[in-house]
Amino acid sequence: MNDRQDRKAFYRELGRYSALGFEMALSVVIGLGIGYYLDKWLGTAPWLMILWLAFGFAAGVRSLYRAAKRSEREQEEREKDEGGRGTSGGP
Repeated sequence: MNDRQDRKAFYRELGRYSALGFEMALSVVIGLGIGYYLDKWLGTAPWLMILWLAFGFAAGVRSLYRAAKRSEREQEEREKDEGGRGTSGGP
């Protein structure tokens, strides 16, 4: 890989991982909001808010897990590609 391709790959990974934090926070906030309004509507405070907060947290953790597995798979593919090329470097 040349320097330009390395930089492009770096920024792609940076964008992907910075979006993960936003995705985690957003899923928790959405779960919290759904629970809050259901509690307000049904008069069950704070139980549905706690339940939906847990659902939001679980959704965020699930997305982190899926991103980690995807990254691991891509890393294995890169290593396989680099190993498969083979260099005949000898003295």
